[in-house]
Amino acid sequence: MVQLGEHFASEGPGRESEWARQRRWFIKAKHDHQRREEMADKMDDAVSALSAAVTVASEIQVREFKVKLDTYDSATVEALMENQLLRDAVEQRIAALLDRAYVMEDGRRVFKTEDGSQVFDEHGTEVTSDELDFDLIGPDRPTNEEYRQEINELQRLEAQQTEILEFQEKVDAARERIDAEISEDDLAELDADLVEAMPDAVRAHAGIELRATAPALTAQIKTTTVAPTVQTQTADYSGTTPTPFQ
Repeated sequence: MVQLGEHFASEGPGRESEWARQRRWFIKAKHDHQRREEMADKMDDAVSALSAAVTVASEIQVREFKVKLDTYDSATVEALMENQLLRDAVEQRIAALLDRAYVMEDGRRVFKTEDGSQVFDEHGTEVTSDELDFDLIGPDRPTNEEYRQEINELQRLEAQQTEILEFQEKVDAARERIDAEISEDDLAELDADLVEAMPDAVRAHAGIELRATAPALTAQIKTTTVAPTVQTQTADYSGTTPTPFQ
């Protein structure tokens, strides 16, 4: 049998150098493999230690949180119902103002500013003096300021409704989250996030302090008195109650 050393010796210096390089590569590969295994073991130990440090929320804690979610659900429903009542009242006032507004020959309902310097139609587009003699709009007509105040209030209530509905989605997502196992820390964070996201309209019904200084949504809804229709100065006006502003 040919000895390994004699074999490589017979191949010359170049072959011996190649064998040495392969040997060094094998040693390095083995060392790298051992190092990767050691790092994986350390990572497993760290994950195990972290898992041991996490405390799973107890059944009682989860049950108590579900009671909170029920409260949030009820408060959300009440806030939505109140929001609808307020929007209905505003839409009635807008309809009354439109019914009393001066109607141009092209059918546009228009409102003059309190100082009488400008006129705007129901969509907020300014009407020029070339289009209309401002003096035709008598003092018995509602002003642009009155009309815009109600439009702004309607837009505010519509935005509030969207905010309430978005919060309801967060409550529903929280219910799904606690269907699975959850840690105490994650449960506390979930609860804090819901309280932070809760709109004032819902807080007012959930017994939670309001974030804003504005009057609560639970303020008394003022009674709407629909004024009688005033005959317009155009024969084209049908006198029917206009569709409330959308």
